[in-house]
Amino acid sequence: MWTVILKLWPQVVTAHLLGGFTTLALLCLLALRLSGMQWKPADNQRLALASVKPLAIAALIVVFLQIALGGWTTSNYAALACPDLPLCQNSLWPAMDFSQGFDFFQTIGPNYLGGLMDSAARTAIHMGHRLGALITTVVMILLIMKLRTTEYPLSRIWAGRLTLILIVQLLLGISNVVFALPLAVAVLHNAVGALLLVKLAALNYLIRTGLANASN
Repeated sequence: MWTVILKLWPQVVTAHLLGGFTTLALLCLLALRLSGMQWKPADNQRLALASVKPLAIAALIVVFLQIALGGWTTSNYAALACPDLPLCQNSLWPAMDFSQGFDFFQTIGPNYLGGLMDSAARTAIHMGHRLGALITTVVMILLIMKLRTTEYPLSRIWAGRLTLILIVQLLLGISNVVFALPLAVAVLHNAVGALLLVKLAALNYLIRTGLANASN
């Protein structure tokens, strides 16, 4: 309701996206819990599984923040601020205004359709999302490598799944820039982002149940 009444106020648009993604993740966790699905590692696999837990939590937080950055990018119409890759506007570090781009106290009242920020501010938002993508990729790779090296077989299966989702999401993000934000690609980028969040939430749940079962 506020998205319409407040005329696409970026704060509300971003919060609306995060609320939807969070609701989806919670519903999937509820389904997992009701299904009784749990990991049941052997006692000698518990330490290896416990070592994955911090990275799994970190990955979940980082992906959630990256989704928030994506929502902020979209709600401020900054997705096309950098039309080239790997540079931005033919520069490694173009003119950017981070203070305006990440001003979370924009006033209520104006119609934000199309965005109100200038080019430097939108470029800062876009570059922030790119830097966030790099950090997310590094954290995800570390998690995937950790899952692959554990002695618990199911964790290796999940490593493969997360690898596939990560690759697809990166390709979709690159395609958004290369092909100037086609609608189908943008929608898929959101969908795969939601899938990644859901998978990480489920992974954290399964790790927690696995450790609980191993301790009993």
